[in-house]
Amino acid sequence: MPLRNDRYRNNQDGRQVKIKAYWKWFGLLSALALATNVAAQETAKVTPTDPAVVARDAARYVRIERLSKRVLLAYWIGTGRCNLTAIQSEKGLVVIDTEMSPRIMAPIKKRIEQVFGRDDWVYVINTHGHMHHASGNCLFKGATIVGHENLAQDMQWLVDEQTDPELHRKALDRAAANLRNLRDALPRVAGNRAMTETIHGETRFWQLYTQDMKEGYEVVKPSLTFADRHTLDLGDLTLELVFFGKGGHAISDILIYVPQERLLVSGAIIYQRYRLPWIFTTAQVQDVNRFISVLDSFLPDDVRIDHVVPSHSPPLVKNDIVPVRDYYRKMLTGVRAAREEGLSLEQVLERFSQKTMFPYFYEPPRGEWEHGTHERNIRNLWDILDKRGQPLTTDGDIGH
Repeated sequence: MPLRNDRYRNNQDGRQVKIKAYWKWFGLLSALALATNVAAQETAKVTPTDPAVVARDAARYVRIERLSKRVLLAYWIGTGRCNLTAIQSEKGLVVIDTEMSPRIMAPIKKRIEQVFGRDDWVYVINTHGHMHHASGNCLFKGATIVGHENLAQDMQWLVDEQTDPELHRKALDRAAANLRNLRDALPRVAGNRAMTETIHGETRFWQLYTQDMKEGYEVVKPSLTFADRHTLDLGDLTLELVFFGKGGHAISDILIYVPQERLLVSGAIIYQRYRLPWIFTTAQVQDVNRFISVLDSFLPDDVRIDHVVPSHSPPLVKNDIVPVRDYYRKMLTGVRAAREEGLSLEQVLERFSQKTMFPYFYEPPRGEWEHGTHERNIRNLWDILDKRGQPLTTDGDIGH
């Protein structure tokens, strides 16, 4: 049953305070990255395979949330939580996404193996090809790397950042700026143990990333790909992989449903509660229709979901799918209808303002990287309809 808008609004009012407080710290810390001189020296001396350092980082910086006997979430502490979902089965271990660099992934991998008491990795699944999600694939020797058929193209950026001098310089400059700012921020949180720990974690993160970018690492692209959907049989579990469509975040986005665990891994499609989804011009109208169809397919009562695991926040619930589905549906039908009325883009922007149409979504203030997302979505959708307009039909049933 869809949630009422007033329920969204009430939740958002309470949520907005927390989000603003979080992003206040995020703005302070994401530019920051704590580093003690000792940690910096250690980073320069060791490799990601040094067992003592990997074990130390696993204990100090990796957090585990157990969803069930067979499923856990692992993430590096810091301001930009990125969930990695690990699953154990009769046939072996599976990890969904592999963080931003091998040195960051190594302690997370170690911690997962410690909790499960095994290291028989059979599959690595990338929800898409962005750096937070596919840069640690090289650590899983012998495992099959799985993703959408567009994943290799999506991952090319990871190669380009290492081989293109300008992109490589920008990546290192960005990391260096984060480390400087984190160091400067540390005195501001003196006495706050939780924030101090967060800054230390974020600092260590950027140190390890910097080392990997300086020395280079292997980008391992998928060996098993699919176009629409694919099922992995793990004996006691099945993983149903569903392509989301191009242009919702990346060109290779997938969601993973594990019916036996009542688990949906949503990747960056639903990445935080009440955060605006995206529409990029890499989409066509049939892609936006597919966004709606895919999300719809997880909402019937007989599709049992207790946990929705987003990329960058604690686990959500099934009802959190509804506002994202509704956003895409209202945008597509509304903007198309407005065009047919003869309205201009400026008039559509006014009619479909976020405050008017989607007040339950968080509106990032000026200065945040997501500021203006809703307006960009309208402009992109206008461009999609203008240049590649196609019939407003769905892709059909996408069942489970």
